[in-house]
Amino acid sequence: MEQLFNIIRIETSMDMGIGNRSKRWTRILAEDLEAGNVFDIDGQELTIMEIDENEMKFEYRGKTFSVNRQWQVLGTPEFGIPNERISMQGRYIFFFSNDSDLEFDWQEEHAADLVSQMNSNLEEGLLWKNIPLVREWIHEMKDIAPYKSANINPTYKAHFISKILENDYIDKRETPRLFHSLCELYRVYVDFPYASDYDDFLNENFDKYYFREVDRWIYKLAWIVDNPQSKIALDSWNGLGGMLKVDPVQATPEWEKVIYEVEQELDEQLKDEPRGMGFCHSYWSAKRAALARRGIEWRSPSAMNPRVMFD
Repeated sequence: MEQLFNIIRIETSMDMGIGNRSKRWTRILAEDLEAGNVFDIDGQELTIMEIDENEMKFEYRGKTFSVNRQWQVLGTPEFGIPNERISMQGRYIFFFSNDSDLEFDWQEEHAADLVSQMNSNLEEGLLWKNIPLVREWIHEMKDIAPYKSANINPTYKAHFISKILENDYIDKRETPRLFHSLCELYRVYVDFPYASDYDDFLNENFDKYYFREVDRWIYKLAWIVDNPQSKIALDSWNGLGGMLKVDPVQATPEWEKVIYEVEQELDEQLKDEPRGMGFCHSYWSAKRAALARRGIEWRSPSAMNPRVMFD
């Protein structure tokens, strides 16, 4: 099955208080993506630096980006477009998908089963178990051709995504790139109002204004993913919500690549520990040690919030 690298340029203009969005979509065949290859995208060179079956690193507009080929939907921060009469902003979205000209066998039952598992993990307080589920779910969502299915059209997929975001099936401060990918994919699909067999359902259940909330997340998360150590990224990190400070090391790609493996290890290591008062300190100590073995220095909530009592 042919894979494509998608590059979407989105421009937003505000003229007399009225907002307009336009997209320009470029697709490159994966077979043409080799290290050293250069492509002209909007008059700027996009250079492939490294690529394997899981990830691609590339340079564009003077910056270096890395995108996971299976699940990540990478959106850049906004950049200004000078215009005396109209306020304009633009940005780019990058992701891999299967060829949209192919027919796909959409497994709605499988997608529903993944969501059911996510909900069970949420109810049990085991959000870390949702990390691979959400990654697989995103892969399913972005690899189904948006124009081929009479049932699962882009608007319906946006509705699916909004439910995962609204119900907090993943922790944005544990996996910011995963949460960011959901937001970006939602925003891509919500602008494609194709008809489907679910029109009555969507008219009743689809929140057409939810994009405003998602846009707020996108603005913050795009800066965090772009450069976690920059001042604007740190300010955005602190503004993600919640009263407690969280170590910004959790915003780094190194953290996100190992956190599921660490949580699996801790689940086995602490399986016989009572989950009563004081357990959080045992858990944080073990987590800090597991991360240190992987070269990551992490400060626990108690270290980040010394005046707060934890039991």
